[in-house]
Amino acid sequence: MSKAAELKDYSNKVNVSVYKSASLTLKLNNVYQLTNNQTGTITTIPPNTTISVKNNGTNIDVSYSGMTLTSASGFKVQELSALKKLVIFLQDTQMRKGASSSYQVIYTFTQGSNADYLDSFTNAANETWYKVSNGTFTGWIPSQSVTLIDSTTSTTSIGALSNGLSYRGSFNLTNNGSDVEVSNYLEMEDYLKGVVPSEMPASWSKEALKAQAIAARSYAATSMGLTSTPSSQVYRGFTGEDARTNEAVKETEGLMAKFAGRPIMTFFYSTSGGQTANYADVWGGSGKEYYTSVSDPYENSPYSSWSETFSAASILKSFGYTDSLTKLFDITLKKTGANGEVTGVTVKTSAGDKTIEGNESKIRKLFAINDASHYNQINSNWFTMTVLKGQSELGLTVQTIDGTEPLSTLKGQVVQTASGQVTLADSNVDVQTADGVITSDSSAAKITSVTLHGKGWGHRIGMSQYGAKGMAEHGWDAKKIIEYYFQGTTVSR
Repeated sequence: MSKAAELKDYSNKVNVSVYKSASLTLKLNNVYQLTNNQTGTITTIPPNTTISVKNNGTNIDVSYSGMTLTSASGFKVQELSALKKLVIFLQDTQMRKGASSSYQVIYTFTQGSNADYLDSFTNAANETWYKVSNGTFTGWIPSQSVTLIDSTTSTTSIGALSNGLSYRGSFNLTNNGSDVEVSNYLEMEDYLKGVVPSEMPASWSKEALKAQAIAARSYAATSMGLTSTPSSQVYRGFTGEDARTNEAVKETEGLMAKFAGRPIMTFFYSTSGGQTANYADVWGGSGKEYYTSVSDPYENSPYSSWSETFSAASILKSFGYTDSLTKLFDITLKKTGANGEVTGVTVKTSAGDKTIEGNESKIRKLFAINDASHYNQINSNWFTMTVLKGQSELGLTVQTIDGTEPLSTLKGQVVQTASGQVTLADSNVDVQTADGVITSDSSAAKITSVTLHGKGWGHRIGMSQYGAKGMAEHGWDAKKIIEYYFQGTTVSR
C-alpha cells in the first residue's frame, strides 16, 4: 500500500453486527480499501462509490463501476486514513521512466490499486501524464488510466447501508445462511456515539447521559458479541448521533464500571418500578454481588406502574391449549423473588393443569401484548393479578321427563343414593357414568379475563435509565449513579 492510503488503526476496536440481507448496497463517501478474504486481492474504492453486495448461494459477489468480485470467505471494506493526493487505477497500467509511451516500463499497476500522486506534466503530444510513487518505484503514468483523488482535506469516512442507516468505520461482509451479514467495526468511542442517544433521549440531563455512556462502554468492553438491537444495546451508527450525547461520550472517555479492577457487564433498562432486582430473582442462578436489589428513590417513569388485561383464550393459547372448548378455571403465580418477582405460572383448565416456570423473559412472553415497541410482551415479571370470573360451567346435564337440561351448579341438588336422598352441599362430587367415575371439580366459575398489575419495564437488573435521570436531576454525578446501581464497583479508566 502507498503511504497515501494507509489503513485506519483502531486502538480500541469494537465489532457489531448491524444488518442481514440477501442483497444490499453500501455507499462510501471516502476512500476505502476492499479486500477479498479468499484471494487476498486488494482494490481501492474511490469516494462516492456505491457497491452492490449479494449472496449468490455459495459466494458473496461485490459489484461497482463495472467490476464484479467474488469470494467464498467474504470481503473487508476498510476505512483509509488518506492524507495526500493519490491515484486509483481504473485498469492495469504501466509506469514508465518518462511522460510518454516511448519510455521504459519500470512497473505495472493492477486495476483497483493506488499510488501517491506527486506531479503532472503535459508532453509535446498534448498528453497529460502523472508522476506517481508506490513507495518503491517512482515514474509516470497516463492520466486517463486513473482517478485522481485529493485527500488532503480531513473527511469523516461514512458508509451508508441500504437499511437506511449510515456508519463510521469499516465493514465485514460475510455469509450467514442465505444472507450477507454486515458487521461494522470501529473505534469504541465512535461506536458509543451511535449507542447513547439510541438508548437514552439526548434531551435528558448531562450526568444521566454520561452515566449511560459509562454503562454502554462497560457493557461493550465485556460483551462476547454485539448487535445493533436491544438484545445487546441499540446502535444506530452515525445516523443516530447527537451533539449532546457525543459530548457526554467525550467527557467520559475510557471510563468504565470496575469490580476488583476489572470491567463488569453493566446491565441497564428503562424502569425499575421503585426497586431494582436481584440477579437470581430475574434470571436464575447466582449473580455477582454487584447485581443486588437497591431502591430507586428518584425514578419518575410512565412505566413505574402498569396494568394489562388478557382474555382467558389468550392465556390458554400461551400455555399451548389449542381446543377452543377448553375452559380456564384458575390461574396462580409462583413468586420467589425478594420483591415479589414471578418465576412460575400455573393454570387449571378443563383439559388439565399446567405449570410454566422460567426467567423473566419466559414469564413475560406468556402474556403477549400487541405492541412492538414493548416487544409484544408485558413490561416485567414483577406483578400481581386479579381475575374476573363468569358463571360456573360444569359441562354436566341432567335427564328430566322433558329431556336434558344443563346444570350450572350441583349445590342444592337432591340425589338418590342407596341410603336415601341426599342434598348436595357443593359441586365437588364423584359421578358414576357408563365410562367410569368422573370428578366434578368445578365449584369455581370459569375465568373470563385476567388483569396484571405490574411495576417497571425491563429485566430490572443494574441501572434504571429513568432512575438515573431522576438522580441527575437531584444533583448526582454520573460516577455516583453508576456506583450506586452496581454496589461495590468503582468508576475509573
